[in-house]
Amino acid sequence: MARYGSMSELVRVLKQETVEETQKFIVRIAKRAHSEVMSDPPPPSSFVRIVDGQIGAPEEAVKHDGRIVYQYSRIQEVVDFAIATLIDKSPELSGAYKNAHRLYLNGHPVADLSGYQSGDDVMITNTLPYARKIEVGAMKMRVSGTSKVYQQARRIVMGRFGNMVKVEFTFRAVIGGQAVNQAEAASTGKSWWLGHDGVARAASGVIESAIGKRHGKTAHNRSDVRYPCLVIREL
Repeated sequence: MARYGSMSELVRVLKQETVEETQKFIVRIAKRAHSEVMSDPPPPSSFVRIVDGQIGAPEEAVKHDGRIVYQYSRIQEVVDFAIATLIDKSPELSGAYKNAHRLYLNGHPVADLSGYQSGDDVMITNTLPYARKIEVGAMKMRVSGTSKVYQQARRIVMGRFGNMVKVEFTFRAVIGGQAVNQAEAASTGKSWWLGHDGVARAASGVIESAIGKRHGKTAHNRSDVRYPCLVIREL
């Protein structure tokens, strides 16, 4: 992790001899600090630059008595650590469960968070039929301490990144390859939430209709399609 703050860096400098020199000094120091953050592995997933309160403005727009703020996202680093922790805590017999942890972005399975935007829904889950049994302790384990995998992982991830993200343990349905956020789905199941953005919502209508006809409008509330998961949100 970079030595700078997890979310933002504020660049302030003492006044130079002239207004012009002060402004140029602020720009130079800000760019140098930002370059160090981005080159210190692992680099942030993304960043937002705020110059005198203006999002996306160039550093050169700063006033001589202004400030430059860089907000850094490290959610990919958190997700990578969470998945590694889940793998480490997973029981291993055939290796099927250990290798079945999957990442979802706005309800859709993804390989990474390259398409992530602030506020997106990030979830990790395991959809093997016995994943729920492992999590609730209803399955006899050969090795003590290998149940409640997602709950164990949540505590570890929060212990390391609790100042950057909120990690929630819950159960969500995965139907037709799409994750359902029960917290945003209507209790009747008439309007399942299968994506975060408008495009996903529109596209999900066809999926919802097909699933509703095949499984019933409240299918997302059935325990046999709900799996343990970690929901990760930036602070």
